[in-house]
Amino acid sequence: MSASSAVEALLPKPSPAMVVDSFRLVVTSVNEWVTVVAQEQTQRQEIRAWEKSQLEIIHVQREFLLTALDKTFDERSENFRRLFDQLDVALVSDRDDAAAQVSDLLGAITDLAKTSPFKDLKSPILAVQEFLQSGRVIEL
Repeated sequence: MSASSAVEALLPKPSPAMVVDSFRLVVTSVNEWVTVVAQEQTQRQEIRAWEKSQLEIIHVQREFLLTALDKTFDERSENFRRLFDQLDVALVSDRDDAAAQVSDLLGAITDLAKTSPFKDLKSPILAVQEFLQSGRVIEL
């Protein structure tokens, strides 16, 4: 007797009920597979939508931060220009307190140079929220 004949002898002859049960098992497995595939496709679509919205948020925050930095540096530049203009006037002044004024202006210039526009940097989300709550507008 061959090995395949021995295996066949051990297996029961399938009854009609066994065939129906096997068919139901296959159909159930296929239905479960179709359901899982549909759910996974939906999840992938949701992930892509979430990713797109997060990228849009990051882009808005980036633009806000860059614009705010531009405005901050413009403001710092203007402050330096104003202080140096005042220093020029004080240097040629004939007033009795000209030396004190020059000293004060040099101190102000030094203090401004020591400060960093990044010292109060917060989370971009907090910065955007505070800006929106302030009602201010930045022209782009």
